[in-house]
Amino acid sequence: MITIHRDEQLAQTLAQKKRKRQAVFYVVPTLNNPTGGVWTTQEKKQLYEACKQSRIPIIEDDVYHELLFNEGTPPIKSRDDSGQVLYIGSVSKTLSPGLRIGWLIGPTTVIERLADIKMQTDYGSSAISQEIVRHWLQSGKYEKHIINLRQQLQQRADLVEAILTEKFCDMAEWAKPKGGFYIWLKFHAPIVDKELFTRLLHRLILINPGYIYDAQDSHHIRLSYAYATNEALKAGLQILHEYVVEAHKKYNQEK
Repeated sequence: MITIHRDEQLAQTLAQKKRKRQAVFYVVPTLNNPTGGVWTTQEKKQLYEACKQSRIPIIEDDVYHELLFNEGTPPIKSRDDSGQVLYIGSVSKTLSPGLRIGWLIGPTTVIERLADIKMQTDYGSSAISQEIVRHWLQSGKYEKHIINLRQQLQQRADLVEAILTEKFCDMAEWAKPKGGFYIWLKFHAPIVDKELFTRLLHRLILINPGYIYDAQDSHHIRLSYAYATNEALKAGLQILHEYVVEAHKKYNQEK
């Protein structure tokens, strides 16, 4: 994945990638995993125009869009007048990953080719899964489910952020969640290592350390608030706080 830069830096980056025979620009502009970032309309426009100029196709993975707490900006695909954006949606994040149902919006020739590849690979998605999704969409249950899901996620996000503000504000920083499942927490000191991960795992707390996304990242962890109960979130964050305080003391002593 390519990091978004501002103004002429983006065009320069794309030109360099083009020279290196970069085939496609893959991007998750809404609730990016793991950061939870949401692109502005200007950032989407900037990327599209730069890719259009460099003739680089875009794969816009927008599977988290319906999990926004508030209305988001239009997708990059909405401004596509050159047929270079392939838009991906799915119910895997909103309804059930086990259904394995999603959709593509793009040029007919591309869709036909991808459909042919899929048929040769797995003979198509389960007919039962497709019928389940069709029923949810046509009956109106899906819209009601999404509203309820957003409300539950918002409540959990608010709870976790309140605890972070109380216990972690002097040790870390984070962006207010705009939706989805995660908070991308950045510690002021480089304390995220395998020792911290293992100690937490022994207490049945699973975090995603930053170094699984970037081997040099020892500052970030991804916290998920999607599935645990409120009680479990409170208990887990209390244990995390204790271990982080210890890690900070150790780091300061070794400096």
